[in-house]
Amino acid sequence: MLPPIIEQLVSLIGIEAVQALVEARLLGFRQRVGRSRDCEWWREWADVVGEGAADAVMRAWAGEDIYFPACYDAVRDERNRQIVARYDALIAEGTSARRAVRQLCRAFRLSDRQIESIVNRPVAAATDEDRAVCQQLGLF
Repeated sequence: MLPPIIEQLVSLIGIEAVQALVEARLLGFRQRVGRSRDCEWWREWADVVGEGAADAVMRAWAGEDIYFPACYDAVRDERNRQIVARYDALIAEGTSARRAVRQLCRAFRLSDRQIESIVNRPVAAATDEDRAVCQQLGLF
């Protein structure tokens, strides 16, 4: 489970965009969300997640000083759970495994080997300890 602020961020821009922010190292520290497109924050985020997603975050938290925890492992694990769920849904609809993997490669910008590795291993549910660590990170 993700910290509440990251869950809100995922609901606004999607897990793929949040994963991109994690990989770009734009999460994990306190930052002031811009009030307009004329600021460094907006340019950095728009370069990574696109203008529409940066605008959505700006509308939600404009001018606020927010700590967005990185939660690298939790974000990756949530992404992997979503990949497995989408894979299972595609297979249930009658899509071939190969075609499902290709679709997921494009959707999540991962290689076919990465997708196959994710869908072929058990996905661990988030533990209470994982949730506690992510929540504690939000205190800093």
